[in-house]
Amino acid sequence: MKRLAVAVLALAAALPAGAQQYASHGDYDYRVCQPAMTDQGKRVVEDACGVLRAPSFTGARFASLSELESARAEREAFTDQVDTYGACVSAFINSYRRPGAPADSPAPDQAACAHSWAEDQATQAVRDFGKACVDFSNRSMVDRSLSPWSGECYPVVSGRG
Repeated sequence: MKRLAVAVLALAAALPAGAQQYASHGDYDYRVCQPAMTDQGKRVVEDACGVLRAPSFTGARFASLSELESARAEREAFTDQVDTYGACVSAFINSYRRPGAPADSPAPDQAACAHSWAEDQATQAVRDFGKACVDFSNRSMVDRSLSPWSGECYPVVSGRG
């Protein structure tokens, strides 16, 4: 038993630092990107897809309706950029699915990590804006100096089903 444990530890130590990790959820296993692989992926696709810079709405406290509208437009523009970035990364990955392309290149997996990161950034921007928007909406109901907000704080999703 002790030899088996030593053998397992030796095998684990021999795995490359960039080895793919998995997370389980129910009956499914999902690949999880390590931060180093995500950073490599962002660099790999930078020439083709550009650099994505997420807006920060963390802890935002809008002081006016115009600030809220401006931030909402920024959130919308960013989620559109993420869609464009994702399409570009997908095209980059697909470029490795052609005859003569190196089958052992880590670039497609690295690029997939960059895409996953971008989607996470979009999700976080939507969440953070939504929280700040709800906060403004609540404050605008009790503070007469603020114009009331009656719009959506989160994107409306249509076409489900």
